[in-house]
Amino acid sequence: MRSGLTGVLSEPAAKLYERLVVSGGLSLVDHAELDEREEARELIGKGFARKRYIGAPLLVPVEPARALDNALIMRQRQLLDEYQLLVRLRDEMDALQQVYRTTSAPSAEIDDLVQVITDRAEIGALSVELALSARTDLLSLETEHFSRPPDPRSARTLPAEVVERGVRFRNIYSRAVLEIEGAREMLQRSVEAGWECRVYPELPMKLVIVDERAALLPLSPTGMEGALFVRAPVIVAALRGYFELLWSAAVPVEGATVKLTPEQDQVLRLVLTGMTDTAIARHLGISERTVRRQVSALQEILRAGNRVTLAATAVRDGWVE
Repeated sequence: MRSGLTGVLSEPAAKLYERLVVSGGLSLVDHAELDEREEARELIGKGFARKRYIGAPLLVPVEPARALDNALIMRQRQLLDEYQLLVRLRDEMDALQQVYRTTSAPSAEIDDLVQVITDRAEIGALSVELALSARTDLLSLETEHFSRPPDPRSARTLPAEVVERGVRFRNIYSRAVLEIEGAREMLQRSVEAGWECRVYPELPMKLVIVDERAALLPLSPTGMEGALFVRAPVIVAALRGYFELLWSAAVPVEGATVKLTPEQDQVLRLVLTGMTDTAIARHLGISERTVRRQVSALQEILRAGNRVTLAATAVRDGWVE
């Protein structure tokens, strides 16, 4: 029995259909029980079989190509019925939403937008979850208030599935971080892993921002006492604006050797050929959005204001051979 048939037919019906196809049909005189069998009624109802009364009555198969068309039509009808049901349900849920808003405490919605988390394990799990869910940007501030001396091996590697989405990773460290033993090597490894790292004289707090939808702030310098998880769009937007101001004033980590990722190297070489973002995306099999993000990152790394200066700087400074 072909497994694909069981996607639209029950197993007994699928077996009966194959039997009909192989035999060309079954006599309803010799197999009178077919009239009472559920699988036969299923085949007729779904357009896979029909009764033929020319001569001796037979249960014959509908040719497979036409049977598939019948199955598609039936599935389309089912989807239409489900869609209409969901439309009616949406109207009902809108009405229930109005009731919910009038009867629920206002703090319920606030709790969804701003949460205080005190469990250290939960904070750690949330940090990982936020990083893996990033679609465009992962931004962070790091101060010298480590809970323990930093281990150079703790340089954050970039998950492959996140890198493939073209997420941009940026981190700003306070200057005091560079004075901690092991921190400089950790920063070097982070840069080599693909992070864009800069230093600012002094930062008031740690901070993690994911895209334009969430932020995680510690409640204490080390973050050991808890964290504030924010999803309020207005607050997240304000924190992003604050980060961008710091980023524009911060300087690259002193002594860090910036290396292009393989993807950035590919994009840079294609930019040098004069290809457009659309052509580059088609050539590499990625989205134009990812290409634009990679070009923006390249301009940031090479301190180039546009594609022309990007190409000139890349050739002048030996970024490509």
